[in-house]
Order: sequence, then structure tokens, then C-alpha cells
Amino acid sequence: MQKLFVLILLTAFVTACNINQQAPKNQGVINYKIAYPDEIQKKGYASFLPTKMETTFKNKNYKVSIKGELSLYSLEYISRANGDSATTLFRVFDKRMFHNHKTGEHLFLFEKHGESRVEFINDTHKQIAGLIANKALVYLNGSNTPNIEVYYSEEVKFNRPKENSPFDDIPGVLLEFSLPYKDLNLTFTAQNIELKKINDKEFATPNNYTQSDSGEIAELVSSLIQ
Repeated sequence: MQKLFVLILLTAFVTACNINQQAPKNQGVINYKIAYPDEIQKKGYASFLPTKMETTFKNKNYKVSIKGELSLYSLEYISRANGDSATTLFRVFDKRMFHNHKTGEHLFLFEKHGESRVEFINDTHKQIAGLIANKALVYLNGSNTPNIEVYYSEEVKFNRPKENSPFDDIPGVLLEFSLPYKDLNLTFTAQNIELKKINDKEFATPNNYTQSDSGEIAELVSSLIQ
């Protein structure tokens, strides 16, 4: 009886692995944990800062979503058709706005960092969210910002487009990375990856958002973490 029980468990495990392997590797959802510097964690408003980020991807489209605690605000970035069009969406309370990016326009989070170059560290790896991640260093030229340490994987078919960010030359999916913003160093680490079918509606701009400009959105986002 005990052998039968073990056999059933092994069969269930193998079946689960097969289901995962058969899932579409070019679409799914990645959940990240957001970590802040100690000086921010001690602030009174720290409990209102977002602690999770979600990336939704399908073929040549992807969306990054960050929501504040209690759903007071949300920030989303949508890239469609391998970077042919991109939109930033921001909601705070009942105010909803979007900005369609022009060709070659930087995402406001990266505007002040200028050019960058990447060094791939081929002999350093670690496991993140069930994948073996490779290490890279991003050097921000002409900036006082420290180098960005990145871990990435090409196991997931993630067509991340060129979007004028420091990570453009890193292939595959980012599993762990830092983001220097307003003299803060935010760290994002993938917690789990779910490969599943994604509806194309995930990459559409909602009808109840009004058009704005990146400056207004950047100012509002900055005010939330200062």
C-alpha cells in the first residue's frame, strides 16, 4: 500500500511537470517582490509603498503593473508589437491618465541616466523563481549612479523590446535587478513565473483614462515616494 501511495505521488509530480512544459512559453505572468532601502523602510509612509510588481507578456507585447497598497494608485507600462508603440498609464484615487510614447522616447524612469553598456558575467549564476539566472552588470555612462547588477534567463520566450532603457541589451527575462530612481535604489526579484494563455485585452488602453503627458505622470509618481 505504501509503495502504491509513493507511485501515485511520483505520477502526480511527473504529470505536473509535463503540464508546465506544455504551457505556452511565449506568454504568461511574472510576479516580483519590490525591496526598498532601509532609510525608506523606516519612513512613516513606507506602508503605503508598493511591494509587488507584475509583468504580463504575450508574443511581442508586454505590460508592467505596480499597484499601491489598498489600491490607492497604480502605474502601468504597456509595450506593443515589439516596441512599435508604448503607453504609460497612471491612476491615483479616481484620477486616471495615460501617455502614448513617441518613437525613441525614454521611459521617464530612465531619462537622466543617459547611455549604458552591459558586461555579461558568464561564470556567475543563481536560481531565481525556479530558473537558473545568468549575471550581468549594467554601467551607466556619465552618471554617479552605481552599476546595476542584473540576473536574467533566456529559458522563457520573452520578447522584451528595445525601449531606451539600461536593460535593452540584456536578452530574455529579467529575474532580479535594481532600479535607481530619485537617488533611491529599488530592487526587484522574481518570486514566481506562471506560463499561461493571456488575453490580448491586457495590452489595451482602458477607455476611462484621459490623455496626459509624461511630465505630469512623472511628477505624481515622484511625489508618492518622497
